[in-house]
Amino acid sequence: MDTAWRAGEDPVVGVVDRDEATSDAADVGSRLETDALEAALAGDATVVGGDLEDVLAAEPTVLVTAGEAPLSAAARAGVDVPVLPVGPVDGIESADRERLPAALAAAIEGDAVRRTHPVLGVEIEPAAESGASELEGRERALFDVTLVTDEPARISEYGVHSRGETVATFRADGVVAATPAGSHGYASTVDAPQLSSAVDAVAVAPIGPFVTQTRQWVLPDDGLAVTVEREEGDVALVVDGHSVGTVSLDSTVTVAAVGTLEALSVPAERLGRE
Repeated sequence: MDTAWRAGEDPVVGVVDRDEATSDAADVGSRLETDALEAALAGDATVVGGDLEDVLAAEPTVLVTAGEAPLSAAARAGVDVPVLPVGPVDGIESADRERLPAALAAAIEGDAVRRTHPVLGVEIEPAAESGASELEGRERALFDVTLVTDEPARISEYGVHSRGETVATFRADGVVAATPAGSHGYASTVDAPQLSSAVDAVAVAPIGPFVTQTRQWVLPDDGLAVTVEREEGDVALVVDGHSVGTVSLDSTVTVAAVGTLEALSVPAERLGRE
């Protein structure tokens, strides 16, 4: 449900314009001009820019994120303040970079609404004989969770399970489970169903299936498990584009909604005409 957002007194705007895992040289083109944002706010808020860790240390009232990687990083960090995404971002409404100063000013003035997006928790439960997982702690995904064979032309067998029941097993290059936001991105390229953010579900689809009539599924966003039934090479676990571990034979990857990310949206009619 969309709800109005109010900045309150003396707001602090945190501008996250790069992913901590990306080099400065690689993402210089995505940097946001904090001076322009400060000018647009005309002293109504303090603007702090940098990577996510630096920005969160300033205790921001609202975050501005440039692109999918910083937005995903905010979700992984479990931020509890709303985020104004700067696009393009698949599956999540975002502000146009050229109109960001106006959008941010409108948000600070109370003309933005909050839209809630689910965040998935991801864990590896190791096979009983191994006794250890190569993933330390729980990962979080705003967009998608993927198991994929590391080596090209290597096909493994995967199992998809929901609330204790086996949905399917199939041979494929991999398998993806996507949130409603993620279902409009990479998952859509492998024919996963596209979901509304109003649905408490994930879209699941094989990647490069060996049998062409393999189905895709819409499943509850709790109690999802994916297993590697047979492997012909290492299987990587990729969360929102980041490789976070290796899944061994008979290990189980569990996926469930664990929280939400609140994203701000400013209706076009509230931006005025430029």
